[in-house]
Amino acid sequence: MRLACVLTAALVLAPPVALAQRGARNTTSLIREGERLYQAGKYKEAAEALKKAHEASPNPKLIYNIAVALENAGELREALSFYQQYVGNTEGTDPTLLKRSARGIDRLQVLLKKEEQAQASADVERQKLQAEADAARRQAEEEQLAARRAEEENRRQQEAEYARALKSYKRQRIAAFAVGGVAVAGVGAGVLFGMQARDAREQFDAATRLEDKQARADDTKSKALLADIGFGVGLAGAITAIILYPKEGPPVEGEVRVTLAPRGVGAGMEVSF
Repeated sequence: MRLACVLTAALVLAPPVALAQRGARNTTSLIREGERLYQAGKYKEAAEALKKAHEASPNPKLIYNIAVALENAGELREALSFYQQYVGNTEGTDPTLLKRSARGIDRLQVLLKKEEQAQASADVERQKLQAEADAARRQAEEEQLAARRAEEENRRQQEAEYARALKSYKRQRIAAFAVGGVAVAGVGAGVLFGMQARDAREQFDAATRLEDKQARADDTKSKALLADIGFGVGLAGAITAIILYPKEGPPVEGEVRVTLAPRGVGAGMEVSF
């Protein structure tokens, strides 16, 4: 593997003076640990071990190794930074590694640009979805408000219909009672004129003169006619009152019904809720 060769080269090419310094063994163990972790596919951990080795004993090749490990770990921005550090280093760099670093920089810049574009597209899509969600929420709120308004309007209409139905019911009762009163008055008048007609008949029977009989006969006929008219009005009024009087009780909440009036009078609707 590429990194394994670089690590080996770093160990072999490290200056003897540097290896003789205090902590050289620790640096070597860190480099070997980084190599082991890299070969195990633990790229992030390998990069951390190499960072510690570089802090203990700075070496440009370790910078390159860190960049490679970070790139494999998916830490593209940090890997780009280490590639750029290696390219910018003036001492201890390797021409081959410089070329690889330059290609790595180009590669990561392209990938990061695509990542930024993808992120920008994702942001745009997320904003679009958010806008659609907000629009749907506003529409739902408007529909709920419209439903409440419609319900309120329906309630007001029901109340108005109930009031009209109750008024119609009361009006029909009043009309029935009024016509019933006329019927009672007609019957009373019929009874009164009937009694007068009977008295006139008795007077007719008791009269001895022709003139008196003629007068009593005319009086009897007129009183009998008036009695017949009174009874007729009473009978017609009673029938009309029966027809006009509501066949059902007053409107009940939650009930709608139509009450029929005599032909020519009309019809009424009774509504309750």
